[in-house]
Amino acid sequence: RADFMYNSFEVMVLHITLSRETSVNDKSPMTFVLATVYRPPGHHTDFLKEFADFISELVLATDKVLIVGDFNIHVDIENDALAAAFTDILNSIGVRQHVSGPTHCRNHTLDLILSHGIDVNAVEILQQSDDISDHYLVSCILQITKTVNSTPYYKYGRTITSTTKDCFLSNLPDLSEFLSMSNSSEKLDDVTETIDSLFSRTLDTVAPLRLRKIKENCPTPWYNEHTRALKRAARKMERSWRKTKLEVFSYCLAGMYPIVQKSVKIGQI
Repeated sequence: RADFMYNSFEVMVLHITLSRETSVNDKSPMTFVLATVYRPPGHHTDFLKEFADFISELVLATDKVLIVGDFNIHVDIENDALAAAFTDILNSIGVRQHVSGPTHCRNHTLDLILSHGIDVNAVEILQQSDDISDHYLVSCILQITKTVNSTPYYKYGRTITSTTKDCFLSNLPDLSEFLSMSNSSEKLDDVTETIDSLFSRTLDTVAPLRLRKIKENCPTPWYNEHTRALKRAARKMERSWRKTKLEVFSYCLAGMYPIVQKSVKIGQI
C-alpha cells in the first residue's frame, strides 16, 4: 500500500487470501496481512515512533498480521536500548517475536518474525554461504485457523431480575428466633446451618435453578473476538503509558481508541 510511507524504514504490505477446508459450514476464505520491513542501521528515535504507529494501525485494522524482515536491531542483547524499547512496543500491542538465535554472520539476531493472531511454529534458521548473503534464511510454518464451535452445552443458572430481591425478602421466614439463639456459641454452627438452609430454600422458590442450553454464538456480533482484542491492546497500551510516561506510548494510544470505536460501528452496520 502506498499510504504506508515512513522515513526510518521501508515496508511493503500485502493482503493475503487463502481458501480453507473446515468441518463446519463456514467456507469463507481466510485473510491475513503480510508486511515485509527493512530498517537501515542508524538513528532510531524516529523509527520507534513510526513503527509503533505502523504496527498499531495494522493490529487495529485486522485480526491476523505477520511482519517479517531485517530490522537491524540486536534483540539478542538484553541491555541494548533500542532492542528493549522495541520489545516494549511489541509487548504493549500484543505482538509476538518468534526468532531466537543469530540470523547474521556476526552472530546477532537481526531478522525477525512478528505475529498477531497467527500461530508461528517450527522456526528454523538456515545458514547460507557468505557469498550469497551475510544474512541467514529464516523459515517457519504458519497455522491460520478460525475456531468455530457450534456444539451447544448445558449449565444451571438462575433468572435474577429487579424484583428478585424484594420477593426474596418477602418470602423469608421470621429469623428473630434463630438470631437470639446465636448467643450460645455451642449452637452457633447449628443456627448458621439452619439459616443457610432457609436462605437456599427461599432462593430456590423465588429464582429456582434451571438447566439451560447454551450455544456459543455472539449476542452482539460487532463485539467479537477481534474487537475485544483491540480493546485489550488499547488498555495495555494505556497502562504502559501511565507507567512509563513515554511519548511513544502516548502517541500510539491517541490513535487506538478511535479505531476501536470505528471497528464497533462498522460491525453494527
